[in-house]
Amino acid sequence: MTLLTAIKPRQDVLAGELSESGFAAGLEDVITESAAEAYGNPDVFFAQTYPSHGLRTLLNEALGRLLGTRPDAASVLRLETSFGGGKTHNLIALYHAAKGSLGSDLARSFMDPAVLAAPSGTPAPTVAVFVGTSAGATTFPTVDGISAATPWGYLALQIGGAAAYNIVRKDDEGLSAPGSDQLKQIFAGKPVLILIDEIARYLAAAGARTVGESTLAKQVLSFMMALLEAADSSKQVVVVITTAGETDAFAADTGVLAETLKQSASLLARKELVLPASGEADLPKILSRRLFETDLIGVAERKTVATRYAQAAADAHTAGLDLPLEVVTGAYARSVEDSYPFHPDLIRVLDKRLSTIPNFQRTRGALRLLARAVRGIWTAGRELDLIHLHHLDLSDQILAEELSSRIDRPLYEPVIRTDIAQQPGGAPSHADEVDARMGAPYGRRLATAAYLFSLTRNVPGVAASDLYASVLTPSDDPNLLVKALDNLENTCWYLHADVRGYRFSTEASLVRLVQEAEEKILGSRVRERATKILSEQYKDSALKVRRAWEDAKVPDNSEDAYLVAYHWDDFGEVKGVDPAVDPVPQKVLDTYEKAPSGGVREYRNRLIFLVPNRDGHEPMLKAVRRLLALEQLRSTPELLQNLGEDKRADVARQASEAGLLARVAVCNHVNVLYVPSKGGLETVVLDTVTSGSVRSSQTDAILDLLAAMDKTLAAGSKPLDPAYVRSKLGAQFDTPQAANELVRIFARRPELRLVLDRAQLVNLIAAGVRNGVWEYQAPDGGAAGWSTQTRPGPAPRLGEDTLLHPPGSFKDEGPEACPLCGKVHTGGCGSSGGGTGTGSGSGSGGTVTVTLTDFTGSGAAGPAMVGARQSAVDAGRTRAGRLQVSVSHLGVGADKELQRLLTVAQAANIGVSSTYTVSARVQLDDPEHEISVQFSGPAADYAPLREALRAILRRPADLKAVINVTWSDPAELQGEAFAAVVNAAQTTGPTKCEVRITAEGSS
Repeated sequence: MTLLTAIKPRQDVLAGELSESGFAAGLEDVITESAAEAYGNPDVFFAQTYPSHGLRTLLNEALGRLLGTRPDAASVLRLETSFGGGKTHNLIALYHAAKGSLGSDLARSFMDPAVLAAPSGTPAPTVAVFVGTSAGATTFPTVDGISAATPWGYLALQIGGAAAYNIVRKDDEGLSAPGSDQLKQIFAGKPVLILIDEIARYLAAAGARTVGESTLAKQVLSFMMALLEAADSSKQVVVVITTAGETDAFAADTGVLAETLKQSASLLARKELVLPASGEADLPKILSRRLFETDLIGVAERKTVATRYAQAAADAHTAGLDLPLEVVTGAYARSVEDSYPFHPDLIRVLDKRLSTIPNFQRTRGALRLLARAVRGIWTAGRELDLIHLHHLDLSDQILAEELSSRIDRPLYEPVIRTDIAQQPGGAPSHADEVDARMGAPYGRRLATAAYLFSLTRNVPGVAASDLYASVLTPSDDPNLLVKALDNLENTCWYLHADVRGYRFSTEASLVRLVQEAEEKILGSRVRERATKILSEQYKDSALKVRRAWEDAKVPDNSEDAYLVAYHWDDFGEVKGVDPAVDPVPQKVLDTYEKAPSGGVREYRNRLIFLVPNRDGHEPMLKAVRRLLALEQLRSTPELLQNLGEDKRADVARQASEAGLLARVAVCNHVNVLYVPSKGGLETVVLDTVTSGSVRSSQTDAILDLLAAMDKTLAAGSKPLDPAYVRSKLGAQFDTPQAANELVRIFARRPELRLVLDRAQLVNLIAAGVRNGVWEYQAPDGGAAGWSTQTRPGPAPRLGEDTLLHPPGSFKDEGPEACPLCGKVHTGGCGSSGGGTGTGSGSGSGGTVTVTLTDFTGSGAAGPAMVGARQSAVDAGRTRAGRLQVSVSHLGVGADKELQRLLTVAQAANIGVSSTYTVSARVQLDDPEHEISVQFSGPAADYAPLREALRAILRRPADLKAVINVTWSDPAELQGEAFAAVVNAAQTTGPTKCEVRITAEGSS
């Protein structure tokens, strides 16, 4: 059950027949019987009036004293609240009740029955009324043919006619205040009720009339003191006076009166009783009683709705929505139930925010707004549980005027029209545009609520948590609420957000300043900046980036792997491809299939293509344009000078954020890959980039995606199965092939992996040898250069001079001749090294002689190391105790040669001690200046020198360096430890060096 079926509005509300006079209570009109029926007819009046605590107290106190049933009741009652807060309404209620017009059926709900139990024959009170807005300074309505000139003359005529007037005639004519004794004579011991309303306004007029050396206003204040004293000393006289709150237009005059009342009260035996006309808790009940026929106390739906709202708030808070503490506690359900059918925040804004604006007039203003809102809801048949702030529909021109120009906020009219609600015949507001993009109504709701929270004389603003709470309904998606508020903040021209919360202002926000700057940014500048970002986001790594808009020719070789990036302008008006339906673009196919020379491209598996996605073009332009606009604002001193410090800081912050978001937008635009595969080029869309995931080089993201697809062969990749690879190689490898042909095969065949680390192919060759998939042959090694499944040999390397053979290709033809002396022999060769040594020992089996011999090699580190090791093996040596490698280099490249040398020493890392000897001399630009470096010591001591020396050796240099590696336990020449050293020499060792192995064996 919704409001449409649970409650029923009053007919005049539905018909739109409530005129301004229907809301504006006029005490003088009631007395002269010219008031609207809602106020002049006591039955209708009380039927539409809620018996608030303030009203009940007023009736009990005043009538109790007048009728003698409460002799201790206060003689002076002061109603204090802001304009529109119900003061005059309560005076009218007291007037009707004093006249005996409160029906017995309603009396119990408005008064204590004991108050009305006066003795038989108790005279009815005489009622005299003075309304400050109905008289001039000395002009009052005629009574009994007499026109009084002062309030005391006018009241005397109402109380006792001409006879009473004669008591104060001279004072009236002379504009001088009478004394309290004169006033008591006028009362004549009978019950008298004096109602004084809007006296502050009268004081403003009376202040301009001089009376001797005084003013009429001062005389009125003297009269008030005398009146209060006379009332207090009379048993059945009550004076009820209204004073305005401090925010009202006549608050200054009211302050003077209030001080006068305070001074007079101190002289009285009984102090005045100050009553609020109504409180915040009364407001929803007062409004409901006037707007709806239904007695809401009996509506069961109140509790159901309250429970649903409390549960929705709890669920939203659990889901992460920021809500005020009072909304997520058990008290919220009671708050909703008490304010039903209005949302608690609607009542709070009407009572605490809008009521601070003098022209709004609290209850009266609330009734005007809600009557029109209720009519609109019921006319449209909107299914609601509660009436929220956002149901004050600002697309209704009358409501928009009520909440702008009518409350002295005419400059807010363009705020409403531009940011909050589309006006008849106008363009959609920014909030409407947010809702259209999101497909949900949250933008208009939040904007309306934020606007109403902003209408206050105090510091405006509302926290996001309060804003969410004010619009949240049980069917809402909390995530969409948050997103809608973010969109409003980035879209609305007049919405500001700072530590005080969200607020609308007539001052343009940064959003508008940025949008105005955006309009001045040329499209060519946007394109240029976006292109620069694209170039910066995709950098060389394992894939070399080739920008097709700079150079469309991509080399055709097996050495380099390329990421070929295309520009959106390469795709005409559509600015990209639709990866879901478009075929591979022809320009991509041309590059993939054709070599730069025009022939057929051989190495297709070395190319990855990156092209723009057409859906991302406009978002990219928008993000880059915003970046340029913010940068322009930052660089415009005259504009920054007009902004507050917080706004300047906000410009800087937003510019930084815009730079990041522009990078994100470019990456999300250029995000379609074409990857070589068995069937041609496979279309792959990169993951959406966010502010948290964007990288300094998005090439790395492409490499990660290719790795996840098992498309690349890189460091850390899962090793390949040699048998599987061999099955893909075909008949070509049934005959000997250069090891480098494996590189070329992978570069040619799209169904194979894209090789990014050649060390993985070296490992593949080694695994294939161990598994008997093929045999490996190194150059110039004879039988020692072969590696087979049963005969381990040198570590493999890639080259044109190293070969892969089918299994069974190696033939063992017996012992080979010594490479030094040309003879077949066992033991060491006298000419094989630089010296020999022997050692002996004894054991249980006899005497063992250990012979030490140095074996040397020279040239490239790999062959030199293999040759020296093979000489030692052929000489019957089995273990290496020491290794020395030396280089001598003159000219450029010394830094790289030294680095290569050190990798050999670093490969021997188990049970060894290493020493380095480095001598380097570098000539500087001035022939008389040079740098000379001498180092000799352990590897650990060399570490601090490493980077500095590398920097020095980038110049032409004279370098001599030696590494000495000594094993604490001699390493097996055919073992893994020494094989690691050999592998390092082959793959990263010096291009030219001298190798010396000190080996040992038993004889």
